[in-house]
Amino acid sequence: MLEKLCLAITITFALNLFFQVHVPDQTNSGASYQQHIDTSTTILVKRPEK
Repeated sequence: MLEKLCLAITITFALNLFFQVHVPDQTNSGASYQQHIDTSTTILVKRPEK
């Protein structure tokens, strides 16, 4: 009985996570592509002065 309860909780949790993922809205069906915006991350490192 406890195993079934744990399984039901696990499945419910997994389904909730799955349905939280949203597919991007594709209202512009005429345009086959969108302009790519560069969103690369830049990491700045400061060297300690000796």
